[in-house]
Amino acid sequence: MPEGTNARALRLLLVEDSADDAELIDVELTLAGFEVALTRVESGPEMKDALETRAWDAIISDYSLPAFSAEAALATLQSSKLDLPFIIVSGHVGEETAVALMKAGAHDFVMKGRLARLAPALERELREAAMRRERHEAQERMEANEKLLRAMSSAMGDGILVLDRENRLIFMNPEAERLLGWSEHELANRDLHDTLHSHKKADAPHSRETCPILNMTKLGGLYRCYDDVFVRKGGQPLTVSYVVTPIVEQGEIVAAVTVFQDITARKQMENELRESRRQLRALSEFLQTVREEERRRIARELHDELGQALTALKIDLEWLQLRNTSPDDKVAGKLLSMGQMLGKTVESVRRIAEDLRPGMLDDLGLAAAIEWQVEQFQERTGIRCELSMNRDEFELEDRVATSVFRIIQEALTNVARHAEADAANITVEEADGEIRLEVRDNGKGFQPTPKKRSYGLLGIRERVNMLGGEVEILSKLGDGTRVRATIPRHILEPEQ
Repeated sequence: MPEGTNARALRLLLVEDSADDAELIDVELTLAGFEVALTRVESGPEMKDALETRAWDAIISDYSLPAFSAEAALATLQSSKLDLPFIIVSGHVGEETAVALMKAGAHDFVMKGRLARLAPALERELREAAMRRERHEAQERMEANEKLLRAMSSAMGDGILVLDRENRLIFMNPEAERLLGWSEHELANRDLHDTLHSHKKADAPHSRETCPILNMTKLGGLYRCYDDVFVRKGGQPLTVSYVVTPIVEQGEIVAAVTVFQDITARKQMENELRESRRQLRALSEFLQTVREEERRRIARELHDELGQALTALKIDLEWLQLRNTSPDDKVAGKLLSMGQMLGKTVESVRRIAEDLRPGMLDDLGLAAAIEWQVEQFQERTGIRCELSMNRDEFELEDRVATSVFRIIQEALTNVARHAEADAANITVEEADGEIRLEVRDNGKGFQPTPKKRSYGLLGIRERVNMLGGEVEILSKLGDGTRVRATIPRHILEPEQ
């Protein structure tokens, strides 16, 4: 062994009938730097027993033995399924025989007269055997990982597709097979974009240039889609949401994983919910209209019937007071008390009728009704109000005008009840086919919370939404509240 080198352990199984030849091989390998643990066998049963009971690094075999041969030894090794270097050492073998043995599976052939070749040949074959074992172990790990991946993906409720950079299928889990109707084998040689993702919603073409699944292996990054269509086997559309994630190796994107879900049931539920909301909104709008009509009717009845009857009664009472000649002061006092009570009743009826439906909203229009409303609010609450309007009159449909009036009325009511404010600003403007209004106070404000629901604000939102408008409610503790609404001048037809 060369000085300064460490001996390499070698467990060697030697198929040889000559003890002298065995010693020569042992010495040659020892001189080459091996620490040889050598076992010599001369027959098939001995070799088979050695392979089954002990571990070996390599096998060296003579070509011809009295009861055995290199061909038989090679067959014994191959039947054991062990991957060991097998080198033949012999002094009398022709070239054709050597070639035949190499084709049969022998790794090298060394002449006994040239044993200097044995150590380098053995070194080479040991390295290659180690590489084969590493590849085999890596293959086993990969197969185990793939088995685990398939087991995990089979338990998932999502479909999984793994595509390489050429859009070829690498992996497909059972759920993807079930959802798409294709087996992994059937899709193996197909273009996945043309087969599964060639159409958008409503059968619109989906080009390769705009396909996010294709582009993800080029651009990288994470892509989410919440509503798209895959094509099932047979051509039926499958509504899906999916996530595409690239697989990166050594800084390069080598594949992309697409995880998708069937959202057909969810979309149906969303459509049903949308239709239910549309119907509820239509019902709410109908009830709102009915309520306004009923308010209008009751206000008219109060004004025309009860109001006139009370006015006539007041006139008759005044007639009686003028013609009262009774010396009894109690009669005069009673008539006076009745007159005062009747006056208060007339005033209450007039106020109730105006609260139900201000007559000037129908008679004089929205601008005059808003001015009257603000004046009444200021007089009743003592809260200083500033009104700004960019029109002397707003030519609006009745429902829009009524809603604007009620929104301002509800917003001012909230100011009086909750804001603890001493000033409010009301703005009503018409521009770009819209009515924009704002009610702002300098009160205590509030912190919006899901647990606390204001039915006044909810009513404002509902009125605005019914007309296809938008509403914004801004508030901050100690900084007052703003109610802003934007409403189309003309009523929009509801979505079908």
